[in-house]
Amino acid sequence: MRIFPCTHDMHGVASVIISTILLASSLLTLFPPIHGKMEENMERILVVSKTVDILPQSHYYIKFDPKKFRVEEKTVNFSGKISSETIKKALIKSPSWLRKDLLRQFSHVDNAEEYANLILGMSKRYTDEVAFSIAFSPLGDVPPVNLLRDNVLQLYEIDKYLKYVDIVDYDEGNGNFYSTLRYRIIENGEEREFECPPYIYYWYVVHPEIASEDPSYIYDSFWRSYLFNHNDIGYPLLKEKLSNISYMWDRESYLQPSKRTWKWSMENHPTAIEAVSYWIGKTIPIGAYGDRPNQPNVIAHEHNGWCGELQKIAVAALRTALIPSVSICDIGEDHVWREFFERGWHQNDNWWNDAGGAVDMPDIYVYGWGKNISGIFAWRGDNSIYEVTSRYIHPKDRVRVRFVVRDLNDQPIDGARVCVLVKGICDITWLRYGIMRILERVWDFLPDFLKGRIIQMIFDEIHSLCERIPESVEMPIQAIWNYTNLDGVCTFDLGVNRSYIFLIQYGNLRKPWLPARHNDIRFMFKPENRTLFIRFLTRGSTREEHNLISSDGDNLTLRIDFSTSSYQIHENPLWVSDRGLYEKKGKIDFFVVDESNFEKYVKGEPFDCYAYEEVEKINASLSLSSKSIYLVFRNRARESTVRV
Repeated sequence: MRIFPCTHDMHGVASVIISTILLASSLLTLFPPIHGKMEENMERILVVSKTVDILPQSHYYIKFDPKKFRVEEKTVNFSGKISSETIKKALIKSPSWLRKDLLRQFSHVDNAEEYANLILGMSKRYTDEVAFSIAFSPLGDVPPVNLLRDNVLQLYEIDKYLKYVDIVDYDEGNGNFYSTLRYRIIENGEEREFECPPYIYYWYVVHPEIASEDPSYIYDSFWRSYLFNHNDIGYPLLKEKLSNISYMWDRESYLQPSKRTWKWSMENHPTAIEAVSYWIGKTIPIGAYGDRPNQPNVIAHEHNGWCGELQKIAVAALRTALIPSVSICDIGEDHVWREFFERGWHQNDNWWNDAGGAVDMPDIYVYGWGKNISGIFAWRGDNSIYEVTSRYIHPKDRVRVRFVVRDLNDQPIDGARVCVLVKGICDITWLRYGIMRILERVWDFLPDFLKGRIIQMIFDEIHSLCERIPESVEMPIQAIWNYTNLDGVCTFDLGVNRSYIFLIQYGNLRKPWLPARHNDIRFMFKPENRTLFIRFLTRGSTREEHNLISSDGDNLTLRIDFSTSSYQIHENPLWVSDRGLYEKKGKIDFFVVDESNFEKYVKGEPFDCYAYEEVEKINASLSLSSKSIYLVFRNRARESTVRV
């Protein structure tokens, strides 16, 4: 049985796994003979199919009573918090593969009914995009209802104007419907057509947040509409540049010349990738000055920026052009760029001052510029990240550093954060202009009779001091971070030419410079492949004390088939406080007990069980007698929710 999506690497649209438990009870025999009375030999079958999120340090169970031939289950997760009929109807209308994630988000926002009404008011064609945008926004921080509606409607409106791409919709029945992109490329002179994985479409085209900014109406418009339909006098219009483009990309890797002309672009690479890059160079033709805005509309209107502004407007423009794109960050060495997706991720960058750029040249930074890079990550719309270092540094020039974090009982600690710090350049122009803005507000607030000569001299002196604040300082920089999985392990691929400080923290996680409940620090001055073992002075739960016993009958046959995944929710440790989703492999304690032993388990006493497994997935059968049994799924993790 399959429900979309079900691939392991779905990055969170992702991990919708079907668990099926088949209970077959027969009074005579499992395989009744052909002859005889049908009533006497009838096999009774009961199927339970569920997708369940089991919170840390909790369990879920299914009780089967063979006498009544009935199943009972524990009420789990967020379902008790959602009693509104409006929300229930919105969940039913949404794609089945999104309901668990949508329910999680609804339980963390105060105005859940407003978002539920948005889903109910949208055409089915737009429901999946709207529901995804709600479900996978930062937890508890969903953009305004009107913005989410406009964001999706603008997607389909823009789709009408573009020749190289189409949004396509699929409905497999039973609530399983989704959308994706069908795009055209030219490869070795041959026109080809492909569809991108749906999770790529949802995360990197549909999602309204790029990286750290609050999705907002700026100049009375959201960026998807503003960038496509607006241009200042003397600057190109993105809609016009894309209007006659027939191909998304030509599968060529190349450098773009400084101050390139539209004629050069169309004669050499008549593709949407080149057209968007040309538009970026001409829209942001000079280096940054002023307050360094974070909103795509403001960047496009002010027409200046370094790599940070270029990255933000580039990702927004590519997503506007229905090309999947994600922000790529080398914070440790002070550079950022973007990638686009076409059967895999490809490097893409614009140099500042309209000095050209690069398409699909990941070696440019380390092997072209000679940068000694530490670690590189991609930034998702919920402000979580994932590592992409291996795409930019060859195996011979990087090391793998593995962390194993355990407690005093030698049990794994999941959800411990490991921050990789390097000595780097930190841009602090925001500090200078922030202080100046405060000074201007204070001056405007002062009554005229106080604005005398002495006060003016004081303000002038403070302003002069602000102008002397450097644009950047050298200090320890967070190059990348990750969290330990259910085995207490996390791993980094890091450049071989840097020295590293590793800050390991667990419990009450705040920003890295603030102490957590448990803290450790390690140094690596000469990088090498290495495993570092960390032990924190805490104790977690261990496996329940149990005794395996043999079945006392064969009247009941259990066929158990399930898979697991897991996720953690963490606050971004940089300058934003949004909480995002980190997907990991799953694992669960699964055991089968009768009623008396279930009561012992609940009391924390040793118990007898027919099976006890700690597994990621299972497909097995078990024969039992005809008495009530409990199938228990126990999540012993500290920070990870396990999806079964």
